[in-house]
Amino acid sequence: MLHDRTDVTREDNNMAELIRDYDWATTSLGPISSWPIPLKCAVDLALPSQAQIVIFCGPDFVAIYNDAYSPSIGTKHPAALGRPAKENWAELWEDLEPMLRRVLENGETVTAKDRPFYIERPVPETVYFDISYSPIFDADGKVLAVFCIVNETTDRVGYEVALRRSEERLRSMIEHTMVGVIQTDLQGHLSFINPGFCQIVGYTREELLTLTLKDITHPEDLPEDMAQVRNLGVEGKSFVIEKRYVRKDGTPIWVSNHVSAVKDPDGRVREAVAVVVDITARRRALEVERRLAAIISSSEDAILGIDLNMMITDWNRGAEKVYGYMADEVLGKSVTILIPNDRIDEERRIIDRIKAGERVDPHDTVRRHKSGREVHVSLSVSPIYDAYGRIVGASKNARDISVRIEAERTKNVLIAELNHRVKNVLATVTAIARQTFGKATDLELASATFEARLQSLARAHDLLTHGDWQSASLERLVREAVAPYPSDRFQIEGPEISAPPKLVVALSLILHELSTNAAKYGPLSTDTGQVSVAWSVVRTGERKLLLDWVESGGPPVASPTRRGFGSRLIQGLLSAERGGQVEMIYAPSGFRCHVQASLSAEWAADNN
Repeated sequence: MLHDRTDVTREDNNMAELIRDYDWATTSLGPISSWPIPLKCAVDLALPSQAQIVIFCGPDFVAIYNDAYSPSIGTKHPAALGRPAKENWAELWEDLEPMLRRVLENGETVTAKDRPFYIERPVPETVYFDISYSPIFDADGKVLAVFCIVNETTDRVGYEVALRRSEERLRSMIEHTMVGVIQTDLQGHLSFINPGFCQIVGYTREELLTLTLKDITHPEDLPEDMAQVRNLGVEGKSFVIEKRYVRKDGTPIWVSNHVSAVKDPDGRVREAVAVVVDITARRRALEVERRLAAIISSSEDAILGIDLNMMITDWNRGAEKVYGYMADEVLGKSVTILIPNDRIDEERRIIDRIKAGERVDPHDTVRRHKSGREVHVSLSVSPIYDAYGRIVGASKNARDISVRIEAERTKNVLIAELNHRVKNVLATVTAIARQTFGKATDLELASATFEARLQSLARAHDLLTHGDWQSASLERLVREAVAPYPSDRFQIEGPEISAPPKLVVALSLILHELSTNAAKYGPLSTDTGQVSVAWSVVRTGERKLLLDWVESGGPPVASPTRRGFGSRLIQGLLSAERGGQVEMIYAPSGFRCHVQASLSAEWAADNN
């Protein structure tokens, strides 16, 4: 008992020692020895308890408390011991006194959970307690004191308030976000649906509660989706899946589902939470990007990207064909490897215009092939912008126009040939007339022969100017070319060959020129001269045509002091068109012309 000194002296109970040594005679309670037994028992019960206990005794509520309670009053301990409560609980006395008096005067028990109190310890703050205030009676049933068991719940209340606020913020975010958030069991029945999900799938919340996720999942995506859900139920591992929902109006919509497991207290997966993001626009953009990439990759035009330092960043297959470099040979290197030395300044001017945000319209220029040869291209250049609208490079589109340039050169040759041909036609007609009428005795017959030869000349001219033939017999080509002249003056020999259009045109020009020259200056200008036209085919890796024009019996031959238009045409036209060669020999016995041209599969059928 408290009046036995040995009962209150405990090394681990500071308050017992303080109470034992306190001068209680100076208080309204008087010395401990005079305390009623119920009060002593209450104090003996409170001191060793781990619960926070304070006893307010008598009408002035003298305070006695245990070690567990002392932290609750902070710096007021130990001065509060033995003093009236009003002195040390002054800041909350208006709140505390009515409850204490209800117990002291009426014998009531007052309880409350998480009751707020304003307290200074020493910093003013609002704290929370679970309280139980109950009376201590004397032997006559009079209330001696108020036995207060309290438990400070300030931290827990703070956590709960913070949690509620966090939950409110989270709910507000979920309710107002455009992202879909749903909770569902493993069979797809929905228990939570936010407005964002309703907007994504086009159903109201009430409609969705009557459906399952299976009902709105695209049939083609359902097997994989269900397999992932089954795995979630077994292993509990979160997963992400891109799938299609079918909106209420029937249109499919792509979403990215981020799915996590919700476990029950036993650790079993019962439900799942999914965050649903509409990625339809992204999927469409990726599809467009893939199509554009495929178009760029397969384009015959050279499409490449460079940065503002003129370093190559992108290279398509068309660029490989046009420039001869593979992508791994040029990526990261300066684009100047494609530019002839005399055009470096042109590239710098292009980059300056790109930096200024300008687009360089298509223009003809020259670039350098890996082999070193020049490539004629039509080049256009556009700025490349990053996500922030800044110019970071240039896209260059180059079309190989070598064929066009060569065609223009050939056209110019043909125009010059046309001018030359008008003069040659007159010379040819003169030669035909001379040969026809020179020794004619029957003018009617001579006139018919002359007309027939002119028609042959016209057919040869048609063969020359019509370039839309698929193929032509080489023998026919030769005979048409020399048809204006007496057939007995020609020896024509060679295998049957089907010549492609470009070769027909080139050989027609050459043969026409050779026959015209022979009529003007060679054996066809005499009465006895002869011309041999012979050809053959050889195979040296590719099929080649060898054609020889050999003149004999004509006037003496001498090498010309200069090359006229006809000689330039003969030597240049076939070489440009067919990658072949022409050799002209001015032998005293007669002029000879040796022609060599390719008969590859690209240009001719496989004829013997």
